[in-house]
Amino acid sequence: ILDVSNPEGERQLMYEYYGTFTRAFLTMFEIHMANWAPPCRLLMRNLGQIWGAVFILYRCILGFALMSVIGAVFVQQTMSVVQNDNDVMILKKQKEADSYNKKLQNLFEALDTDQDATLCRAEFDEVKTDPELKAWMSALDIEPEDLEGLFDLLDTGDDLVSVDEFLMGATRVRGYAKSIDMAHLFAKLTRLERTLTELRNQVCPETPKDRPKTPRKRVVSE
Repeated sequence: ILDVSNPEGERQLMYEYYGTFTRAFLTMFEIHMANWAPPCRLLMRNLGQIWGAVFILYRCILGFALMSVIGAVFVQQTMSVVQNDNDVMILKKQKEADSYNKKLQNLFEALDTDQDATLCRAEFDEVKTDPELKAWMSALDIEPEDLEGLFDLLDTGDDLVSVDEFLMGATRVRGYAKSIDMAHLFAKLTRLERTLTELRNQVCPETPKDRPKTPRKRVVSE
């Protein structure tokens, strides 16, 4: 900049980019966040090509590291806000449910070979012999090995499964058993056991022979 033998235009550009602390600070910020090529080429023209390698090394190490840290912080904050936003959570759950129901409808249409909007046991059993349908059901968290029990669970007594019955039942059997399902099952078993006990007492009441004998106290005479 101070060498008057250098071209006037190059000296002005060097001053604009590196003449003062503020200008140099702004140039370094531009190198990190904006177009870093002009400041690099300016130094290469006036100070040598070695500055090109220095700029590339500096930009790759510090620039990418800084951008990665800034990007990670923004992503983390965004994900934290999304997870704590009730509206976003509800919308996400609704989209997941709609997407899963759409996949179940596509599976139902693939199983319904006669296109009568119902599934009979023969159509339902085709999954056992079709590897593609097996993989499809496994992808939907429905085990193909449980098809026999699944049809009996979905069937309401007419030996046919409609699309609504299929959607409702398949959603219930998706994945592993939930804690609330196990609690309902335990409560129903408890009520059934109590009912059977009351029924047994009504049909077969206890007789004196069935009652446990209490030992009699022996009286010792003096």
